[in-house]
Amino acid sequence: MNEYYKDKAPQWTNDTHIEHDLMVGDDSDSSLSCDLLAHITNGKWKPNYFYNFESFYQINKSDNPLIGVDMAFTKNVRCFDNHLSQQYYNSKHNPYCFNLNVYKGINADKNYYKKYPFSTLMLIMAYYDIPLPKTQLGKEIILAVDSSFIGHYTTNDFFKQIHTDWLKLLGFDELVDILDQRSKSYFYGLIEEYGLNEKIHINENGYLKTNINFEAIQPYLDWKIGIPNEQFELLHTCKRGFIKDISQERLPDNLVSLAYTSKKSAAFTYNP
Repeated sequence: MNEYYKDKAPQWTNDTHIEHDLMVGDDSDSSLSCDLLAHITNGKWKPNYFYNFESFYQINKSDNPLIGVDMAFTKNVRCFDNHLSQQYYNSKHNPYCFNLNVYKGINADKNYYKKYPFSTLMLIMAYYDIPLPKTQLGKEIILAVDSSFIGHYTTNDFFKQIHTDWLKLLGFDELVDILDQRSKSYFYGLIEEYGLNEKIHINENGYLKTNINFEAIQPYLDWKIGIPNEQFELLHTCKRGFIKDISQERLPDNLVSLAYTSKKSAAFTYNP
């Protein structure tokens, strides 16, 4: 990753020697990212929470600092986030959140089209200097997570260059050649084959379940992957919301998370 942006990361990202609790989200990007963080920290950071954007769950009571992975929390909560969280350049943002969109001054109002186009997994790999998988299929799986490949296949050269420039910023220039060799439909096939768009659910007994094919993906990644097999207990519930036009509707005051999904729309969770 470009050192200028790496230096903007909050201090806690360097505390890999101190125990932290990770919060796993409901998709493959969050899950694979949590697994990688556990690997990087030799288990000092490990999953203890699950958040499905409606409820929070916990395995064990803990006083360890919490890190949300692939979550756009609005308050002073540590998190790795690839979403766009500011409407305007001077909008408040969570200072404990590691978010390249914030560091590059990208906001919904002026330059939404320049937003970070990749997964949280790629963000974490770049920040901690984790090399790409050795095999081509491994690299392709990384690109398939969170549909990180899409921007390369736009017919507009201007927008395609934005995608390429982000790859260079992360230090993953070599992926351009792989994207050139493949098609958008090829990557959609990988998503289908490995269940990369499948959700992670929690059953009535508190155990996580998913159709993501971690077993098939494992040979192509250099760290152990999979969802926690411990039992979770419900901690807290919240509500989801979506606004189609933020100029016409007001966001709730008691936000938990916030992500702008276009120049005018926003998805969020809030405490009722």
